[in-house]
Amino acid sequence: MSGGATDQLIVALARDARPVTPVPSLRWEVAAVAAVTLAISLALVEERGLRPPGLELLRAPTPFALVALGLALAGLAAVTASLAFARPGRERTGWRAVTASALGLLLSVGTASLVLMGSPPGAEAVWGGWLEIPCVLMSLTLSVPAALIVTYLAASAAPLRPTGTAFLAACGATALGTFAGHLICRTPGAWHVVTTHGAIPLVGGLLVAGPVLRLLQSWTRSA
Repeated sequence: MSGGATDQLIVALARDARPVTPVPSLRWEVAAVAAVTLAISLALVEERGLRPPGLELLRAPTPFALVALGLALAGLAAVTASLAFARPGRERTGWRAVTASALGLLLSVGTASLVLMGSPPGAEAVWGGWLEIPCVLMSLTLSVPAALIVTYLAASAAPLRPTGTAFLAACGATALGTFAGHLICRTPGAWHVVTTHGAIPLVGGLLVAGPVLRLLQSWTRSA
């Protein structure tokens, strides 16, 4: 390439250059998602009240409290993983967050199950069939704000693995939506808050991952 052609290329590249918007820190983005989830949860509790009998469920390591903690940890860790995988070079952070998300939910649900199995036996079924559906739908609905925010933040970075990023975003958002619904859930049964609420993040992740992926790809192209 001649010197004149090189100069023309440099001029063309300089003319077409656009300012690069810096990506906010991962910590601040996760904190923003946590703040939105907390605001939604507090608004719901203010509107409907805690699941009966109320604060008694949070004053000890009850199954309700254990699952609430597990949902919050799993949701925030999955969101961290999704946003980390959207940043080249942060894959190690992403895999650590995936591990924390899975272990957090499994340990909380497992411990809550052991507590219930150690309680006096009753006639309650572990799975309530169609009675579980309204709670699942409410949790999926409450996950929409977090899903939109995480998808937008991931698209603003550089999601080189969009499928994995979208799946983790869907799982994390669904866990956070389930956390909000968990606090006000009125579906009867202690096993309901353990088995159903514990399973919704994975089920929701599988159901919501497709739409989240399409939205992520669309927003990435327009970013």
